[in-house]
Amino acid sequence: MTLRKQIKYNAKRCLCNNWGKAMAIVLLSCAIYLLFIIIEMIANMLLKVPVGTASLIQGVSDTWLLSFGLSVVMSIGSFILLIPLELGITSWYYSLSDGNSEDILNIFCCFANRRMFFRSLWLAINVGVRVLLSSVLYLIVPTAGLVLGGQILRYGTFSGAAFVGSLALVLSGALFILMLLFLLIRVQKYFLAKYYLLDGKTTVGKAIRASIHATRGLHDEIFVFQLSFIGWWISSVLILPMLYSSAYYSMSAMLYARFLMEQDRRANSLVPVETPEEMEQTRSFDPQTPDEE
Repeated sequence: MTLRKQIKYNAKRCLCNNWGKAMAIVLLSCAIYLLFIIIEMIANMLLKVPVGTASLIQGVSDTWLLSFGLSVVMSIGSFILLIPLELGITSWYYSLSDGNSEDILNIFCCFANRRMFFRSLWLAINVGVRVLLSSVLYLIVPTAGLVLGGQILRYGTFSGAAFVGSLALVLSGALFILMLLFLLIRVQKYFLAKYYLLDGKTTVGKAIRASIHATRGLHDEIFVFQLSFIGWWISSVLILPMLYSSAYYSMSAMLYARFLMEQDRRANSLVPVETPEEMEQTRSFDPQTPDEE
């Protein structure tokens, strides 16, 4: 049995007799997320009431600006609430992997711990900025090629503009897909960061560095592990499969993360052993007899 299959098998065993709690956690987190969407939708409906013809910015109505501002506020609010909640859910699965089935309300543990609350937010911002910069680095060239190809097709007046534009679009599109694949594999170096944060002692910077070190040379394997759940995510368009797949993936990811972390810890704690040649070269200790009186 391969490592991936063994992890998934063990994940099902850990979730045995705990599927109810796991699905309740999925429903609770989804309900909180939907609450922000519903509030924003209701507020946008109310903002459609005419508020005058004045405009804060030329060509932009006050109603649109208020709606945009509300969207920003709701996005920030959901970020502040859902990110610590996600880390709390990860902590719940960590306890379950140790055989401890905690109460589902423990997913809110980060809100009772100011240090963990702010660390979870800073980790999300830190990793998000790093991924964004990597995305610009990997995708700027193919994106520029797609834009150039589209401009040539639209405004090109020279002979063969259609051929050149189409060729640029095809090549840039293929390069975009290839670079996107490399990007998705590259960002797997942050896969373990949130798991290192769970001990309550590791700082965000140390968690990121530890994740990069522990996943060195394993980015493609982690990507394949996540890709193996694509069938479940596609089926999650329906609500009921999502209740199963979300818990299944979270438990599997936790066990895989713990395996990688333990593997890295053992690799760093190995004590070098002398070879037989080195032992022969080592001078043995000969006790000296005391001088006779």
